[in-house]
Amino acid sequence: MTLKKYNQIRLAIVIIISIVVGQSIVLENYLMSISTVAIGSLVLLFLRRQVKEVVADERDYALTGKSASWAIQIYSWIAVIAMFILYAFKNLNPSYEPIALTLAYSTCALMLIYSLIYKFINKIKFTPSKSKFIVFIIILAIFLGIFTVRLFSGEDNWVCQKGEWIQHGHPDFSAPTIPCK
Repeated sequence: MTLKKYNQIRLAIVIIISIVVGQSIVLENYLMSISTVAIGSLVLLFLRRQVKEVVADERDYALTGKSASWAIQIYSWIAVIAMFILYAFKNLNPSYEPIALTLAYSTCALMLIYSLIYKFINKIKFTPSKSKFIVFIIILAIFLGIFTVRLFSGEDNWVCQKGEWIQHGHPDFSAPTIPCK
């Protein structure tokens, strides 16, 4: 496959993915959104391997790494400053505190993930076998899948039944204030 043909197919796939994800979000079918993005990414990865021309060279990869590093650093600084500002004004509006904590934890998670991936790629770069990398990705995907299922299982939640909110399990938060349909 030529690079030009790949770029045309990639554009079409991205348009299709965005339409399906947009519609599934409107219909509140988030599982369809996640699966569409995952399948689309796998299809694009497969198609990229079919390209016989040079897609990117060493300079592109170096620029990509440098720009990713800068983006993470800039986002981290902006998020930390916003977190401190929101946390300082939590007395004015109590909803600022969870936003500030979310920013703090997401920034820490981003930097931790970046560091782990950097160390892992640095080590795998000098090993002759790439099978360790594939096994690591599979294990990571399994753990993320288990975590996601547990997180969104709805064991301790409020369920809408016959126009009122019914406690399911032992939720740590009060019933929703929006009307139950």
